[in-house]
Amino acid sequence: MEENKKLVYLDSANATYVNREVLQEMMPAFNSYYGNPDNAYSVGRTAKELVHTAKNRIANAIGAEAKEIYFTSGVVESNNWAIIGLARANKNKGNHIITSKIEDKSILLACAELEREGFEVTYIDCDENGIVSLAKLMGAIKQNTILVSINVANNEVGTIQNLNAIARTVKEKDIIFHCDASCALGSMPLDVKAIPIDAMTLASDNIYGPKGVAGLYVRKTVKIDSFLMGEGGKRPDHANVPAIVGFGKAVELATKEIIVTSHKAKIVRDYLFRNIKEKIENVSLNGHQFQRVANNLNITIDCVDSEALVYMLDAEGICASAPGTRLEPSHTLKAMKKTPEQIFSSVRFTVARNVSKADIDYVVEKLVTIVKKLREVSPLRKSTKEAK
Repeated sequence: MEENKKLVYLDSANATYVNREVLQEMMPAFNSYYGNPDNAYSVGRTAKELVHTAKNRIANAIGAEAKEIYFTSGVVESNNWAIIGLARANKNKGNHIITSKIEDKSILLACAELEREGFEVTYIDCDENGIVSLAKLMGAIKQNTILVSINVANNEVGTIQNLNAIARTVKEKDIIFHCDASCALGSMPLDVKAIPIDAMTLASDNIYGPKGVAGLYVRKTVKIDSFLMGEGGKRPDHANVPAIVGFGKAVELATKEIIVTSHKAKIVRDYLFRNIKEKIENVSLNGHQFQRVANNLNITIDCVDSEALVYMLDAEGICASAPGTRLEPSHTLKAMKKTPEQIFSSVRFTVARNVSKADIDYVVEKLVTIVKKLREVSPLRKSTKEAK
């Protein structure tokens, strides 16, 4: 990025900056306590203590035990391991898996891999707001169903699922329940004691923690196969100690400040949406109006190509994201019954903590100008005028 150029970062669902407190806690693990935590010498023992502290912090935040927390290289690995590891470890009980059409690609692709191995997968629909139907889930359960995986909150549109009802329905049938909470951690309370969750994916890089690390909670009574081959238990490899330390601190801070940070994010997000609606015609919300994570705003701006919009916003120092591309449209919006025109006109803004109302004023000012330019050259706009 050019020096002194204004930056307004509105893509925190993809990645966030690292919190200063988090970074400060990580530093000693880089250059003082850099030993392998699996070794017995003192530097290794100290590193092991740091990893254990991080496990405790994460376990305390979600009502788990430290031994139920595993560290991975990222959300993709956590989701892949959860789906494939749980299915393979419990295939003696059945071979049927249920998930939804709006899960992260890492879950959908893992399910596709299991289908090639002979497992049966049912992909259930959601409604126009991105809510997975409990009735459809109940109707899909069979005697040979061994695993259900439903996200807590959707990464694209921010819709929060009816987690408690889904988890309890699944557990009444003695089926393993996994949920991807990577978009929900730090945005809403998560308690695996209060809600019967068997496995849960946790992310670091959108709660102001480091990239390259994530977590998987697995209840100690649940069987899961190893996903990687090597020495070191269920998840073999040398621990990424600095990243794990940062992840643990980020979870501690994010869950301690949920009410305050969510309220602030909601104020800024609603201010953004209100100003866009006032100044730009034909804008609609994607996802549930109220049942959504506080920082997520996914909208359709009619007759505007979202990929072009994102590039033009970037030229003004504004970071946003388009859900998918024309080669690979958003599977979430497609499942929500959005038309191709709506999908290719949709953009997602996810508010970071350091975004102010003044930043939002700047974003709306630039957005109004860019939308006007794009609509003037839009083939869809021209065809609409001709139809009139």
